[in-house]
Amino acid sequence: MSKQQRIVSIGVLVVLLLAVGWTLLPFRFADAVDCGPPLLGAKPGHYDEKGVGLINPKRDCHNTAKSRLTFAAVASLIAVVTGAATIALQPVSRFCAAGNHEECPEWWPAALGPFGESLSCQCSCHIGHMT
Repeated sequence: MSKQQRIVSIGVLVVLLLAVGWTLLPFRFADAVDCGPPLLGAKPGHYDEKGVGLINPKRDCHNTAKSRLTFAAVASLIAVVTGAATIALQPVSRFCAAGNHEECPEWWPAALGPFGESLSCQCSCHIGHMT
């Protein structure tokens, strides 16, 4: 993997962890009702019936939780698609581009067969010749 691919992979993991963390945080709706974590059902906490006004705690906690879950899901989807595209579009090694095919350090996964070829150096001299 190239340096850029490693950085993007780490970025994808960070986004996924933040998305899961965002859905595990309890929240307060309209500064009147405490709601549980969206990923765990967003059950409304204790609230004063008189001070709630037009707020329906069950409905509003549920709807806000759905919004948070949707945001986390879309962010995760974008991160995963970006990461998969970055890994799939593997660049040619700088050693191969310079013509130093023997110095390419990523040649060895090609020895693992068809699966390894996708992870190995993308020089034409290394793909298909190691199996």
